[in-house]
Amino acid sequence: MKRDALGPLLAPVEKQIAKLEADSVNDRLWAHDPTLWTDDPTGQAEVKIRLGWLDLPNTSRELAKEVTAFAQEVKAAGIKKTLLLGMGGSSLGPEVMSLIFNLKPESFAILDSTDPAQVAEATKKFPPEETLYIVASKSGGTAETMSAFYYFWEQSGGDGSHFVAITDPGSNLEKLAKESNFRKVFFADSTVGGRYSALTAFGLVPAALQGIDASKALDSAASMMNDVDDALFLGAVMGAAALNGRDKLMLITDSAFNSFGAWAEQLIAESTGKEGKGIVPVDDETLLAPEKYGDDRYFIYLRGDGAHDDFVSQLKEANQPVLVIQTGDPYSLFKEFYRWEYATAIACHILGVNAFDQPNVEDAKTQARAQIDAYSQTGVLDEGKAAWEGENGKIYTNADLAEASLKSAFDAFLALGQENDYLSIHAYFPRNEQTSASLQKLRDFVQEKTGLATTLGFGPRFLHSTGQLHKGGANNGVFIQITTNVETDIEIPTQGMSFGTLERAQALGDYAALLENGRRVLRVHLASIETLKELSAK
Repeated sequence: MKRDALGPLLAPVEKQIAKLEADSVNDRLWAHDPTLWTDDPTGQAEVKIRLGWLDLPNTSRELAKEVTAFAQEVKAAGIKKTLLLGMGGSSLGPEVMSLIFNLKPESFAILDSTDPAQVAEATKKFPPEETLYIVASKSGGTAETMSAFYYFWEQSGGDGSHFVAITDPGSNLEKLAKESNFRKVFFADSTVGGRYSALTAFGLVPAALQGIDASKALDSAASMMNDVDDALFLGAVMGAAALNGRDKLMLITDSAFNSFGAWAEQLIAESTGKEGKGIVPVDDETLLAPEKYGDDRYFIYLRGDGAHDDFVSQLKEANQPVLVIQTGDPYSLFKEFYRWEYATAIACHILGVNAFDQPNVEDAKTQARAQIDAYSQTGVLDEGKAAWEGENGKIYTNADLAEASLKSAFDAFLALGQENDYLSIHAYFPRNEQTSASLQKLRDFVQEKTGLATTLGFGPRFLHSTGQLHKGGANNGVFIQITTNVETDIEIPTQGMSFGTLERAQALGDYAALLENGRRVLRVHLASIETLKELSAK
């Protein structure tokens, strides 16, 4: 880890390191001292049952053997494909593994969406006769995961030999899996929260099924566990930066680790974003000339082949804080999992927030459930009153916009962004190459027009990732929600509604939760996805 380019952050970081040492923070962390994060008795009780991740490189050894044998059993049974049904911490780690190890997308994928087009695509690529479905939910009741299960269970004709569950002991999913004769039930470590679970069954089961050596993965993580100085330093950088007004962590990655940010986003945003504080992870943003960045950012470069060395040199010359972390072969991913988990826990201590709760995640769920309950009574969702309506779409907002067109209203809302804000785009679209490219163009337009840091998330996926930060963090976010009507919907068996209805209810629930928390929010409901390009027209 190269620490020589922190510029204006160097002194604050050194001060934090000295304080961490004086307060014996490392020793207290290993002693599972909950007072590192909270004085609240209820919060302390939660912390005490959420620190099992510290020892996972050791405690997951028997699990590694078990999942390796299971992968061989599945292969011998002639099952060639794996589709993981999960959200947030149950899916992001495995997805990053598959991308960093450059595994075949036709043999492994995750489904973390309620968008019917994405469900249909997964159905096409992962037919029941060839596929093992992993139903991954710590609580055993995650709405998106269970909806996907009901659908694929019906598709399979109720063939339990093609299903595996990963869940906490005693959950409803465990009961369901046993009653339905699932091929296997893997128990997660109940002392590990979802976003810290990459080295539990949630990560190691899909890893082994993808052909990744689970024991070698744990060896990599253990190398960081046994020498946490670099992880402690990273945590000090993250915490000191946020305290000194640099709350935007911009991640730069070389191509081999491009996907890492999707996992890091959840870990950082959900852990730190509460009590009006937080670190905003900025992943996959188009790089600008260093002089165009303000003083609300710092940069962490996961360096592989050095493709961004010149850019990093320019950042140093511009006195922008940069920390360089050298990555290695794909197995170094597991070392990074541990490094960033440890660092995030340290950063939360410095910020004075509980790293292991997520008090605002329930907000959007509660609002979505209210929408669904009303739908079950009336057959319609309450979209609210549009502030503007035309042939190409509708606009809903809590901002005072008296504009004549979709484009002018959108641009007027962007103008509400102030210095040190960030602008977050939430798209309830199918997540594929086409929509990703279109949304990236919009993100680039927004970045250029406002000069603000930008983030981009697909709904409902981001609700289990950065959603906590949006509602519980500092009120410096400007939120753009984009929805459209689905072209072809799919019914969810036994649930009395469709995937399209569930997706829209989740969008409306998140919109309501953002309003309830006093955020600046614009919902753009487009006539079609193609209309998206009108928003970024110059």
